[in-house]
Amino acid sequence: MRLPKSILLGGLCLTVAACADTRLARSGETPAPSAAELAAAEARARAAADALFTRLNAELIAALQEGGPRAAVNVCKVRAPAIAAEIETQGRVDIERTALKVRNPANAPSPWERETLAAFEARHAAGEAWQGMEARRVADGVLHWMRPIPMGGMCIACHGGDEVAPETAAAIAAAYPNDTARGFAVGQLRGGFSARVPLGR
Repeated sequence: MRLPKSILLGGLCLTVAACADTRLARSGETPAPSAAELAAAEARARAAADALFTRLNAELIAALQEGGPRAAVNVCKVRAPAIAAEIETQGRVDIERTALKVRNPANAPSPWERETLAAFEARHAAGEAWQGMEARRVADGVLHWMRPIPMGGMCIACHGGDEVAPETAAAIAAAYPNDTARGFAVGQLRGGFSARVPLGR
């Protein structure tokens, strides 16, 4: 009995799809994410960066008002990692801060983060505004996303040059003996938010 052409074509499509899935499984390749998956992952990354900035900024302002720059150093050392951990749990996204010149060696950038931070500086030097600047890539089923953190006026007390008071410098040296995050001016690139979001989950 001859089968209808539609059934034959349908069977052929299923066979081709099955072969493609088998090749992906054997090669270890991850299927490319859809536009909707990428958009959702980017939204989660932005939300995590916004939350980290808002919460950390509020605590730094309060610390500066109550105890000055030395109190702000403690917020960065103790509260920043705790806030990031809370956001990661709530949003199912890995969020952190990194920079070309870090205060804590644990925050040193990966090769891609280092390249991206350098690219941010080049884009800004070419006339692009910090606001709205982003970078992204997909690797091994994970969206890697970054946004620059420009140097603000509030941060000059701990990350500036001559503006850093001796007592503040002493507190920084005690908390971060390997600190290199000094000598910045307002408007320069201080660092970047870096997020990793699993795709398809």
